[in-house]
Amino acid sequence: MKKIALKAGVTAVALTLASSHVVAQEDSARSMEKVVITGSNIKRLDVETATPVEILRREDITRLGVNSVKEALETLTSSTGALSDIGGSNSFASGASAVSLRNLGKQSTLVLLNSRRVAPYALADYNEVFTNLDSLPIDAIERIEVLRNGGSSIYGSDAVAGVINIITRSDFQGVQASASYDQSVKNEQFKTKKASITAGFGDWVNDKYNVLANVEVFKRGEVLWRDVVDDINPGYGKQFSAVAPGSGLMFGNLGAPSTYSYPGNLIGQGAVPGCATVNSAGLCVYDRFSRFEAVPKADRVNGLLSAKFDLGGGTEAFGEALYSHTKTSYTSAFNTYGSTNPNAIWGDPRTGGGKSFIYQYLPATHPLNTTGEDVEFRYRFADAPSYQDATSDQYRVLGGVKGNWRSFDWESAAGVMGSKTKLRSAGAISDSGFKQQVGDYNNFDPDTFSVRDPNFFNRGYQIGKVNSPEVLNSLFPVNGYDGKITQYFVDAKLTGEVGKIADRAINIAAGAELRHEKFKIMPTDNLLQGDIVGYGSATANASRSTQAAFAEVSLPVTSTLDVTAAARIDKFPGFKAHTSPKLAAIWKATPAFALRGTLESGFRAPNLTESAQSSKFAFDNGVVDLKRCPQARALADALRAQSDALPDSDPNKALGLARADTVEGNECAAGVPSVVRNNPNLKPETTHMGTVGFVIEPVKNTNFSLDYWRIERKDEIGIKTTAELLAAEADQAPGTIGRADLSADKTFTAAERQTYGVTAGALTSTNGSFLNVARTKTSGVDVSANTRFNTGIGRLDLGANATYLLELKNFSSSLNRYGDNLAGRYGYSKTVANVTAALKTGDFSNSLRLIYQSKTALNGDYFDETYTAAGCADLGWSADECRIKAYGRLDWNVSYTGVRDLTVSMFVRNITNRRPPLDLRDFDSAGGVIPQNTADVTGRSVRITAEYKFR
Repeated sequence: MKKIALKAGVTAVALTLASSHVVAQEDSARSMEKVVITGSNIKRLDVETATPVEILRREDITRLGVNSVKEALETLTSSTGALSDIGGSNSFASGASAVSLRNLGKQSTLVLLNSRRVAPYALADYNEVFTNLDSLPIDAIERIEVLRNGGSSIYGSDAVAGVINIITRSDFQGVQASASYDQSVKNEQFKTKKASITAGFGDWVNDKYNVLANVEVFKRGEVLWRDVVDDINPGYGKQFSAVAPGSGLMFGNLGAPSTYSYPGNLIGQGAVPGCATVNSAGLCVYDRFSRFEAVPKADRVNGLLSAKFDLGGGTEAFGEALYSHTKTSYTSAFNTYGSTNPNAIWGDPRTGGGKSFIYQYLPATHPLNTTGEDVEFRYRFADAPSYQDATSDQYRVLGGVKGNWRSFDWESAAGVMGSKTKLRSAGAISDSGFKQQVGDYNNFDPDTFSVRDPNFFNRGYQIGKVNSPEVLNSLFPVNGYDGKITQYFVDAKLTGEVGKIADRAINIAAGAELRHEKFKIMPTDNLLQGDIVGYGSATANASRSTQAAFAEVSLPVTSTLDVTAAARIDKFPGFKAHTSPKLAAIWKATPAFALRGTLESGFRAPNLTESAQSSKFAFDNGVVDLKRCPQARALADALRAQSDALPDSDPNKALGLARADTVEGNECAAGVPSVVRNNPNLKPETTHMGTVGFVIEPVKNTNFSLDYWRIERKDEIGIKTTAELLAAEADQAPGTIGRADLSADKTFTAAERQTYGVTAGALTSTNGSFLNVARTKTSGVDVSANTRFNTGIGRLDLGANATYLLELKNFSSSLNRYGDNLAGRYGYSKTVANVTAALKTGDFSNSLRLIYQSKTALNGDYFDETYTAAGCADLGWSADECRIKAYGRLDWNVSYTGVRDLTVSMFVRNITNRRPPLDLRDFDSAGGVIPQNTADVTGRSVRITAEYKFR
């Protein structure tokens, strides 16, 4: 009893601190109950286990001032960048948010709700299937338990980098309403509103039942860059002309306008009549920043209903229903047309062949063209529909019973869960619609490159005029995807004591799980037909059934040494049963000091988009054809030399130079269709991981822990790039690389092929499948320190958590070895830390939280030469600009409970209004026009929350 009382004292401190590292209950009375902690199926009295678990309690989440589960998980030091609905409009899974731990990706972190899986988002992000965090209600959460190493031995596939178990409230009685409003002080356009109501009735002790219902509504407003671009870091304006001081004076201070405008420009002639804004050169300009979106509009409704009933005799029935509806509405930039734009390259999924959209000059026959010759035309389709809406419905319904039999507790449940997502967008050009409403861009004179259609841009669509909805819908049709996932499951488990070692109980857990899933992703017909210019497509239609059995035993070898062994066997169709073992031990050397460690193996089974019926059609641009590019460059050099020798008055000079560019572009910067299909022969990704560390309590109410972790993942599922395939073309299976017949060569004549030694036809496509091609290894240290003591004015809690990344390396198949250590490189800070101080004084609670990230270089792995020191110098960036400086942010939260049943809180994020550090790479890689970091213009923000409990 003394040991248990001591551990309760240790963990009572930690549980009250934001993001604290905890493994026990908050008071000594509750610590006497057996509980199950994430990472084990065995109930324990002493919950200080060998496996490091981090817990965010309800009061911690309040102090964090977050509006969603996604924001809460981003505060973890082990959390690394993952998909967000805010910046995900260009992903295959727009409208969703995910989490990643240990830099291992969003589908290597398993998310649970009340210790059971939730349905994945119904659109895969290319091949990644993940849980949409936006579908989970934050106000219904009691706590979040984070297992910071793998959990495949307990939970099966996907639990590679860690497990996040979201536990909802239980035994709640009464009605509680909550509302919050979050707004930037710097730019009021950034605002979020959230409201919820929670109701519970039935006293579990007296009434033998309890029912809980929660409904949560979330709304976020849209923010466009035009409204906030003037407040971006001035450092960007020093390097990028689009946001240089005074660049947007016609529409603001920053944000240069574009000559791709409405109603457009004829270069050499001037603005098209009807232009509202003309620059000093007489060209029509358009405020493109008015359509660049910083934050999309979002609307969400989440609902949770749970109930439990005492059936007598120690048996309990329980049920749960979860439903969410989310909609993210993206504003898209209007499509542009420019005669000198590079050709748009894409392909036809039906044939696997490539397609090319050629931007043409406005012909001399067009009524707007008064020059008497073809003229360069710049235009923006500002009358087109241009948007993307992602709407998703997700649900989970389950029911079960649990009870006890002799010395065992048992539990069984069955349920169904699913997700339906509808993604629709408009604004991209239809190939067939353009030919109908504008003209056939492929019908041109090969010698002069002049379009042959005299009515080009003078058909159904009229430049700068009012066009009918029928014309616009034909030219810019709606396209998108419909995704649907359905999963059914049955599970059962048994836990209890099977014997003793001396007077110490040996506990076991065993169980089984059956699961069936169906996954379908279907593009609209125009995507399937390759009719949307520049767009690929992805399809999936598959199902499978899986089975699993698991067992776990806890052996109290001595009074101070506890060893736990666990294993789980998962059987997926198409490959042998996979066993995931785990061994963990904790040695409590003294009442104040414990050593702990784990060794385990994990795995991720190929998902249905990787192993079952699916296909993805995309396009690789800028491809260098190793068999034709050297010859093309030699021919281009010869053509240029011949042209340079001609007088400027000779029309063949311009034609020769133009052909030289075309020859080189065709073979040294080619656009090649890429078809990737599922692979039924994939192996699971496997992981070996281990942890070792200690926990110490030098004095009462003060503790410190340190854990070293290491993870190595093999057989990672991915694809070989086009460059990799071409580098080893002779080794590829027939049909992997498609080439045209030499007789159909459009680059070289027969004589030129003879002269330059061209023996291979032009690239037409690459065909591949998902493969086990990669490996990753990573290691680091997690540190946690907590203390609590009374001051003269109240109780003060201090806590600190930090993750130090020692190593992160990706295997290079071309080098046949691991690449550089990415710790401290772009995107991978070595140190991430949080420090919290909370003071309780009467009816007031105040807390301060410091968030810290260490500096990083701008370059990535060994092949990333653009942003090395030499690369930055070539770009004109200083050594100081060629890195991301360390950053710290200070937040403050205050709560007041002086009015009965009412809690009012104010959270101030970034109280010092400090900018995030300059990130020139982020801006540059996005094109050097659109800012990427909304935190830069959000600055300080305030969140007010009121919570009232009705009695």
